[in-house]
Amino acid sequence: MSQSLPWPALLAGAVFFSASAMLLYESVRGYFPRANLAAFDSERAAALSDELRAVYERELFSELSQWNRPSHRYPTKASGRQRDKRWKQLAEQGLELAHIALQVLQPDGGFVYPLDEPMNRLLTLAEHGDAGAMCLMSGLATQVKRSRLAAKHSAMAGKWLLRGAELGHAECQLQLGRRLLLGTGGMTKDAERGLSLELAARRAGYAHDVDGLVSHFQKRWSTEIGDLTRLYCWLSIDAESRRTDGPQHMLRLLRADARRISSERLMAVANELENSRFSLQACVDLSSG
Repeated sequence: MSQSLPWPALLAGAVFFSASAMLLYESVRGYFPRANLAAFDSERAAALSDELRAVYERELFSELSQWNRPSHRYPTKASGRQRDKRWKQLAEQGLELAHIALQVLQPDGGFVYPLDEPMNRLLTLAEHGDAGAMCLMSGLATQVKRSRLAAKHSAMAGKWLLRGAELGHAECQLQLGRRLLLGTGGMTKDAERGLSLELAARRAGYAHDVDGLVSHFQKRWSTEIGDLTRLYCWLSIDAESRRTDGPQHMLRLLRADARRISSERLMAVANELENSRFSLQACVDLSSG
């Protein structure tokens, strides 16, 4: 006569198999499309005004490079959950780019999903003249590990990034300008053109991802007040979008130099910079010409 297993053993077995299934799912989820997103409402997209769409796009792009970590906008440990919720709200308001970004990136958990279907949709939008979609291709491709980035997606993103910049979309100008300033992303370094594109994007109000500008002006480090002010200005803008102590670090270095060479002038410049507040437009003006 067979005997049934005691319930503690059955419970332990159920827990084990459940845990194993969850581990297996977590290990392979990045190879399958994200499954927990609501369908996008194209009628909402049609009703969204151009002005509001531009505002929403700038917000989305400002967080894209920080999608899986705290930022100035989302500074706490709950940043992933808050960002995921906000992008869903943008999608519900009619911004399809936010919906597409969520198909690839899941801020709440830090998961990355396949690019295939999202890139196909972005291609369709780009072919119909959506410059924001042209920029998002590159933005999303950058967040995917090289080992999982298909050559066709990389080429597609590069091609449409150039087209979006030609059309004058600020995010494309920013991304292309940064690559030209740094000589990255398959681009030959061209500081003059890169700076021009970067500043054009900043004039349009795009204040994120200024590391290319910071790197460019750091190479011009000198004791001249103009050079110091320009660099500190961009470090200050950088600190308004991501969590960094760049401005404070620069002041520490400047004061260390001032003490080393016994320069009251440099110490006064450091104190003046510390008490200054710069707008994005002020930084653009300081960097033009």
